[in-house]
Amino acid sequence: MARKDCGIALLLLLSLAIAGAHRNRKIKKTAVNSDELKDDSRSGEPELVTVIALKEAKFDFGDNATVEQYLRDSGNYDPKSVLPYDVTVDTAARNRIFVATPQVARGIPVSLSTSPFHDPGSSSLKPYPSLDVHRTTEDTITDCNTQLVSVFTTTKTSADEDTLFAVDSGVLDIIKNPKAVCPPKIVSFDLQTDKVKNVTIIENAACNTIYTLIRVEQCADGRLVAYIADTVGFQLTVTDLTTGVSKHLQSQYFYPKPGYFFTKAGGPSTYLPYGLYGISGDDRCDGKLYMQGHATNIQVAVKKEAIRNANDGDILDTMTQVALPGRLAGPSGPLAADPSGQLLFFPQQDALAVYCWNTSKPHHPHNFRMIARDSERLQYFSHMEVDPTSMRLYLGTNRFTKYLSKTIDYSDYNYRLLYINLSGITC
Repeated sequence: MARKDCGIALLLLLSLAIAGAHRNRKIKKTAVNSDELKDDSRSGEPELVTVIALKEAKFDFGDNATVEQYLRDSGNYDPKSVLPYDVTVDTAARNRIFVATPQVARGIPVSLSTSPFHDPGSSSLKPYPSLDVHRTTEDTITDCNTQLVSVFTTTKTSADEDTLFAVDSGVLDIIKNPKAVCPPKIVSFDLQTDKVKNVTIIENAACNTIYTLIRVEQCADGRLVAYIADTVGFQLTVTDLTTGVSKHLQSQYFYPKPGYFFTKAGGPSTYLPYGLYGISGDDRCDGKLYMQGHATNIQVAVKKEAIRNANDGDILDTMTQVALPGRLAGPSGPLAADPSGQLLFFPQQDALAVYCWNTSKPHHPHNFRMIARDSERLQYFSHMEVDPTSMRLYLGTNRFTKYLSKTIDYSDYNYRLLYINLSGITC
């Protein structure tokens, strides 16, 4: 199925980031600055462990040096263009992690790879499941259903360690010259065979859609439900992976908020007017879903029952209370809840810090505990996820603001996967 060319709309929304341009229903809220947040990071803070640190991301093309040289000569492979953005940890037995490198710029020949988990010195990413599946130029795409274009994120359900879900935005050259060349889709892989299990095209996506995050839940009745963040189209897409049916939901809180458009995150102040960016929740399909935008100080909570009963195009604000009362100090990003939904973890991008909130307590900044702050390793947060098997909070950080401003020092470590052991942690 061909998709409309929405390049102009995407360009207007996203090119401002690279240029660094300088340009309600009332809810009782509590405003606070970062100094007022509870800071326990200096006394009894959990250890922040580095799994992998890369200076630049390079791909392993095996013994075929001719392919690598061809990709370099044609301008389709430039290691400095590659931005490791999302990470999913596989089982210990398979000893690997999945790394998503979306098509933010030209020169990225692969958007999904693997890397050994227990090899911090390794700097090579192996195309997954194979190089041939990846088509990152418009003229090489022959089948949007089976070929990978631009994977942004991957995930697994807590009930199934052997299936990986990836969301493919279908958009090339997102920062400079964005063009939607394929419809967005959700691809599932059998990790025991490394074969594609299923492909679900997301129907009726908005013209300017860029899906940046996916969360999948397996319900007791056998349904698989995917929640996907449309960061630029400002919508929550909910896809029933059993039937293939999608619905697109709205909220005023999925939009960026004036006053929070600029993010530093360890680099120069950069214009990042991104909307819905973080989605997480407990493992119960009748529990709660927590969400937040990037350029906002608002977190929201919605009962999954309300989402399940909503129709395509519905506005969640008219159906249920959405915004939580406490306000963050600045731009945030991804979210991660533990399987029970009792603990919610989130970053403060400019503070280079990670906070947690016990959801049984009032949603107030005094109940947001800082559990990690590191000016070197915690830069821009692009990934955050709790692994239910090891009970580790995994963090993916990079120098995104420096990447956009072309000020990255490639003699330094720029991309990291870290974790915090959640055993015994209190918030």
